[in-house]
Amino acid sequence: MKLLFALVPLFVWGLPNSLAAQVRDGISTGKDVVYGEDGVDVLYSHTSGIHLIAHSQGAGIGAHYGLFLNAKTSKSINSDLVFFKHEKEEKTSNPVYNDGLPYVFGKLHSFLVFRINIETRKELTPKLRQGAVRVERIFRYGIGLGLEKPVYLEIGYPEIPYDYLATELYNPNEHFYNDIYGRSPWVNGLDEMNVIPGGNLNYALGFEYGDVRGVTRHIELGTSLDVFVRPVEIMAVQFVESQLFFLSLYLKIGLGANWTQK
Repeated sequence: MKLLFALVPLFVWGLPNSLAAQVRDGISTGKDVVYGEDGVDVLYSHTSGIHLIAHSQGAGIGAHYGLFLNAKTSKSINSDLVFFKHEKEEKTSNPVYNDGLPYVFGKLHSFLVFRINIETRKELTPKLRQGAVRVERIFRYGIGLGLEKPVYLEIGYPEIPYDYLATELYNPNEHFYNDIYGRSPWVNGLDEMNVIPGGNLNYALGFEYGDVRGVTRHIELGTSLDVFVRPVEIMAVQFVESQLFFLSLYLKIGLGANWTQK
């Protein structure tokens, strides 16, 4: 996530505010002014893109594909795979065996959300000249499938110094600092993953600043709400309460394309 934020200046560099008039019927059209090319304005029919997400409780990836309803509005199918962590998570290590993987004491599940949303984008201010920014209002709603994967740990027996290690499902009533050697590989528990149905709402402002016709580069700032049919137990209830909903702020960086399909 730190790398994602570090890349932001590379995307936003050179995004000045701009005002310009469009010239029509004779010299150039609106798109000529924006991209510095001769030609005609094209009403695009299709749009698609991929994106990276950094949010207040984790990170994720996603993509969208859709159609333009008119010159200013598009409707798409948007999908995201987003990782969530609890704010109380804090990694620790075995004080004697430094080779053990760091783990979060009290963490029962890793939690991801797979979202499938209907996305509507509406232009608020157009891109009027080369180097300008197009501002959009974005609204999404749809389903979110919570993926609750059990955490497995490497447990040492009988006591420090250990004679052997065993990979076991973490049990906060049985496993403590002195017998946890470290975290086991993340793939352990994939076959025991629980699916929790839910829903998602998303509202954002988007800023598109691509300088090549038909290619989009955009930054999106917004808020997202995920709600599930039962509480999600990332941390054991002995430590914190389970969560029924997740409200997060996010930053999204994306690359995409618009085109006309005959």
